[in-house]
Amino acid sequence: MYGLLIAGADPADRQSAAAQVHNLAPSMPVWQAGSYDEALAMILHLRPQAALIPLRLSARSGCSLTETIRAAGLDTAVCITSSSVEPESIRRAMRAGAQDYLLTPLNSQELSAFLRRAFPGAGQAILPSEDPILHVEYASLSPLTVRLLRIVQEDFNNPPVTLLSISERLNMNSKYLGRVFLRDTGMKLSQYVLCCRMEEARWLIETTSEKISVIAGMVGYGQLNRFYVHFRSYFGLSPSALRRAGAADTSREVRA
Repeated sequence: MYGLLIAGADPADRQSAAAQVHNLAPSMPVWQAGSYDEALAMILHLRPQAALIPLRLSARSGCSLTETIRAAGLDTAVCITSSSVEPESIRRAMRAGAQDYLLTPLNSQELSAFLRRAFPGAGQAILPSEDPILHVEYASLSPLTVRLLRIVQEDFNNPPVTLLSISERLNMNSKYLGRVFLRDTGMKLSQYVLCCRMEEARWLIETTSEKISVIAGMVGYGQLNRFYVHFRSYFGLSPSALRRAGAADTSREVRA
């Protein structure tokens, strides 16, 4: 799955890393995990293409987590992060299956290099200039709206993400944020959240064999019926019908 997981016990460190990633790749989905067990569960569930994992996480080893990821058969590109250069730690990280080892605080150029290695063939696509939902240039939007877009792209699979929750996070008036977002994008923030969830659900349905009920939870729905209603309204067909259509297309391609 296209996306990056950032693990770390300190929320401020995770947010700082996420901000750097968003500056380099504004449309990349980014998830955060605060503990070893949470990071492992999210990686096994979300299967991100890349992960930033500290050398020590919840008093446990990031190298051990990397080994577990590899033992599970996942090819997630892991970058071990640490505040110090320890040759033996670097060797241990590489033996565990890490692709890179970066010092913290992260250097943007080194982080960019890791992202390009983690997403081979992406080239300049790792630095998109256009929002994938709105199909408008980020440069044409206000910095505040771009920040709101990035927050939603990062947290759309988190059920509580709303205009109010974001306004509390930014310590700003929700009505003001809503007006700015509507003015710049032509849609309400809640509509943008829905679009992100639906597009991610479509991608998961077409590219994985996960159960529809599991996918609903992965994109932020606690109630399966609500997911079905939104999906059918958005795409004009049910999740199962979309999966069957994709399977039929694949079958025709094979016969051809």
